Formats: sequence, structure tokens, C-alpha cells
Amino acid sequence: MTNVGDQHSTPRPDLARRIFLVGLMGSGKSTVGRSLADRLGWPYLDNDTLLQQRTGLDAPTLAELGRQALHAQESRQLRALLDTPAPFVAGIAASVADNSDDLALMADAGHVVYLRTTPSTLARRVGHGRGRPWLGGDPLTTLTEMFDARDDAYRRVGHVVDTDGRNPHEIAAELARLFGAG
Repeated sequence: MTNVGDQHSTPRPDLARRIFLVGLMGSGKSTVGRSLADRLGWPYLDNDTLLQQRTGLDAPTLAELGRQALHAQESRQLRALLDTPAPFVAGIAASVADNSDDLALMADAGHVVYLRTTPSTLARRVGHGRGRPWLGGDPLTTLTEMFDARDDAYRRVGHVVDTDGRNPHEIAAELARLFGAG
């Protein structure tokens, strides 16, 4: 697969049948994740949906409690997800890159795929950030700061897939081939 980083290009056969999709908001985690799950015949588990089911609050409401409170809940959600029986494909909160323990737990529990997307593409995809509480009045600047802060952490733990200019369903097909289903 030409767009997967060399560092983690061959999945270890001993890993559980779990695929964790990471990346910033707008990177395609939900779209690629649903398409990949369909191809594999596995369920797709969405962080925002699971978080709302567990807490009774949606992400914007949790965000009103503050970034630290939201990220703490997202970390708890990831840890709860790790108890979910395989197989599954899961879209993970972008904030996991801020917690090295969460990244390590996830990498030990399955395959991590970083949907790497440039800030300009992210800004185009998310628009003015309606329903995305942290973007503020200048989404490109905010997304660039997030990208700069998290890119290295994401790269270290997962297969890297560059998504700019690519069809999410083609990415899902390539990932399905990578993980043994075609």
C-alpha cells in the first residue's frame, strides 16, 4: 500500500482483530471507518456515539465543561472500548495523541491507523466548525496548531495513511487488503 508509512507497514499477526482509526477532526475516521467495517464484516464503533451513550452528554455539551473534562472523558471512553470484544473498527477521539498512556494501550490492543490529513484539507472538510467546539473563528489556524502538536505522536504509533485528495472508500479498500480481507 503506497500511502502507508514504512515504520509500521507490516501488521503483527499476533494483534487482536481491532482497528483503531486516529487523526484530527475531518480526517475521515467515520467515513473510512464505516466503509472499512462494512468490507471486513465488523462493527464500526464511533467515539462520539459511545461517549454520548456512556455519559448521556454529547461532545459539544462535554466541551462546555472545559477541554480538560472532555479529554478526560475521551480517555475513559478509549479505556472502556479496550474491554470490547474483537473484532471491530473504531474511530478514536483526536485527543488520545495528548496522552502517551492511551496511545500505548491502543497500540498494544490492535492496529492503529493514522489518517494523516493536512490542515488546509481539514479546514476545507470541516468548514467553520459547526458542532466542533474547539475551532473558534479561525479553523485553519486552530487545525494547524492541533496538527503540529499531534502529528509526531500519531506517526509513532500507527500505520500512516495520507488522505489528501483521496477517496475514503479507496482508502478503506486498501486497509481491508492490508488487514487480510479484500
